[in-house]
Amino acid sequence: MRRTAAVLAVVALLVAPAFSQGKLGVGGSFWAGQPVFDIFAEVMVAEMAGMRFTGGIVFSGGGLSAFTLDATLLMLLGFEGIQPYFGAGAGAFVLTGGGAAMGVFTVNGIAGVGIPLGEEFGVYGQVRFLGQVGGGGFIGDLLPGVGLYVNF
Repeated sequence: MRRTAAVLAVVALLVAPAFSQGKLGVGGSFWAGQPVFDIFAEVMVAEMAGMRFTGGIVFSGGGLSAFTLDATLLMLLGFEGIQPYFGAGAGAFVLTGGGAAMGVFTVNGIAGVGIPLGEEFGVYGQVRFLGQVGGGGFIGDLLPGVGLYVNF
């Protein structure tokens, strides 16, 4: 997962000059009581819209890993002091270990707020929704979380 996080960060930094602004963030969320370490790269594609690429480590240990990867189109509300946002996208939930990998595609939604603490950094709070088709039905979970971000 470290390699995935590094690739996401490098891609965000490489494409950042083509866009007006972006953010890199780290934080944590909870999925059914399990802690999840999150990292994201966000690039603005218009004045009030952006793309966020998120990777999350759900579990890693004993040769097994579980993580999420997703892309979300964000809509940002243009308030002065706080920065509310919401969006939707898609991704994957992947389990690896023992030389094999298994994954499912997910749909996701997000709603949150960023609070700038300075010109170049701030904190965020959000709720992500991850939904997947499994066992003949659709299931979904909410992942509340908080973290820090820096602007680039």
